[in-house]
Amino acid sequence: MADLQIFDLQRFALHDGPGIRTTIFVKGCPLDCLWCHNPESKKYQTQLSCLYKNCVLCGRCVEVCPESVHWIDREGHHIDYSRCVRCGKCVDACYQKALRLYGRRYGIEELLQIVLKDRDFYERSGGGITLSGGEPMSQFQSVKEMLRRAKGEGLHTCLDTCGYAKTEQYAEIMEYVDLFLYDYKITCSKKHIEYTGVDNALIKHNLKFICENGGKVFLRCPIIPGINDEEEHFQAITELSVRFANILQVNIMAYHDMAKSKAAQIGADYPLARLETVEKEQKEKIYERLEMLGCLRLCEG
Repeated sequence: MADLQIFDLQRFALHDGPGIRTTIFVKGCPLDCLWCHNPESKKYQTQLSCLYKNCVLCGRCVEVCPESVHWIDREGHHIDYSRCVRCGKCVDACYQKALRLYGRRYGIEELLQIVLKDRDFYERSGGGITLSGGEPMSQFQSVKEMLRRAKGEGLHTCLDTCGYAKTEQYAEIMEYVDLFLYDYKITCSKKHIEYTGVDNALIKHNLKFICENGGKVFLRCPIIPGINDEEEHFQAITELSVRFANILQVNIMAYHDMAKSKAAQIGADYPLARLETVEKEQKEKIYERLEMLGCLRLCEG
């Protein structure tokens, strides 16, 4: 029986496609973007997380952990994440809900029943379900089955993807996807490798394939100061919006720094720790430049 390893499920989501949606966040991603706003999504396995501000230093996690992952001293609560075997005993013992595990397997039928609870809201608002991540295509067969079942129930479906998967898989899944939320991160191939860990040739090819084969696309473009806020990239975004009529919107997503705290909660480094959230004035300048270049169907992400 197919199942999905997910790290979050959000009902009544408003920013992951049209209308009111249920967004299923699939765990695991082949990219390693420095600015990733969901650092807990990158690894495929379950991960321990600690919201340290909620910890009252009661020590129950220390008592129940079989691997001595936790310890408490005068400086506070410490965690050796590398020792964690993700048994969940500390999570169950934490009265303050400071501890949690990111990542749980759901059966497709179980997920579908959760999704269908809000059918009325989807129908009234023009919404549906969105598979996001991480990268949904990294769990291709299960994601395909989830989308197939959702379409069988008459639901509108979105797939939020970075584009880094086999073209044959996109061809196979297209009939079950009403709208692709397609990430376009960096135009320069060398920079794309440097800041995401992979080349972008396949990503560009898959975008072309989807657009030329009838897929509807919202092009989602994160703009990161000092990395891709440059003329070459803005020009490329504009050219794509003009070239492909199937790109229905271009969503510009200005950088925010909320991932800093999320990375700390899972014991991960955040490479852009000194970079601050883009302010309203900076956002407006990005929009003005893209509009001057002639970018079509430009919308806020």
